[in-house]
Amino acid sequence: MEALSPQVLADAIVDQAVAQPTSEEQVRAQQLAELTSLRITTSTVVEAEQYALSVDGVGFFALGDVHGLKGKQKTGKSAVLKVCAAALLSGQQFRVKSELMEPTVLFIDTEQKASDVKLIIDELKEMTQCTDEYIDQHLHLFSLRRKSYDSLLSDTRLLIEEIKPQVVFIDGLVDYVASFNDEVMSRELIHELLQICEEHGCAIVNVLHENKAADDQNMRGHLGTVLSQKAGSVLQCQKTKSGVISVSCPDARHGNMPTWNIRFNSEGHLIDADQQRHAELQAERERKAAARQEAKELQQEQRLNATLHFIAEKDGSLPRNELTKKLETELNLSRSAVSKFITQMVKDGKLCENNKMITASPDVTLPF
Repeated sequence: MEALSPQVLADAIVDQAVAQPTSEEQVRAQQLAELTSLRITTSTVVEAEQYALSVDGVGFFALGDVHGLKGKQKTGKSAVLKVCAAALLSGQQFRVKSELMEPTVLFIDTEQKASDVKLIIDELKEMTQCTDEYIDQHLHLFSLRRKSYDSLLSDTRLLIEEIKPQVVFIDGLVDYVASFNDEVMSRELIHELLQICEEHGCAIVNVLHENKAADDQNMRGHLGTVLSQKAGSVLQCQKTKSGVISVSCPDARHGNMPTWNIRFNSEGHLIDADQQRHAELQAERERKAAARQEAKELQQEQRLNATLHFIAEKDGSLPRNELTKKLETELNLSRSAVSKFITQMVKDGKLCENNKMITASPDVTLPF
């Protein structure tokens, strides 16, 4: 076999080197491969969403996604979490039904001391009637108030990796950041939680207060803005004057969960309040209808008094067109509104019309 000349060997080495991709090209190729794997095409098969819970057949808190639970301070957000946890443990609580078979639940509380967090267990036992063994096997409740924001996320990731829950409740998401107005930290946190959801196929439900202003129902700061943008659904708690906690779903990518209602009874236990709330809403509708009718009657009375005054000024009779113009001018009404009013008063027997002349009915006294 003929030996290759040094020049040929050198050329071969150069050709091989040129053929080797640079580090930048390798990074680019890897990035492109990752993006290509995320492309959605007409043939892409996407699994149907699996919901953790449902109300009246409408699912909410889909697995593999982050969710929000918002409300003003002391409006029952923690109580709502207890109802959701109780439904997951026992199958159903009030109208809230579990869509999972004996799921594992991770419940993280960053706000209360351990003795108060322990009360959650006691209340769930009362609500579900589950055994201690079953609750300890399926519910992992942690009091992390002493933990700092700089470790809470890694702590949560570690717990999820070890426990492998289907549903995670974080009561106190604001404690995961130094400031809820830090846009960079807020985006990084929600991004990390989304990654955890996708990696482990769990639903992470995050509790966050609304802004303090009564008419501002947005969740607080940049953290609330990012969570509302990324969340698959956001539930809202509102407490009525009677103490009913009304739970609605103002923001959802898919079907909105029907509103449900709970309250605490005289013994401090959570009970269903749908019937009470429906009665309150019906009473409120009737009150508003009565107020509208009263306002309408008062308005008609004022217009009639003005009409009778004009008739009296004209010695008890004046042409309809003249009366119409006076009412338009004095009461700042449109011509059609005045026409409807006069016609209605004639129909009701308050006024009489004969040959387009308007007079007061015999049983109506003219002002002097």
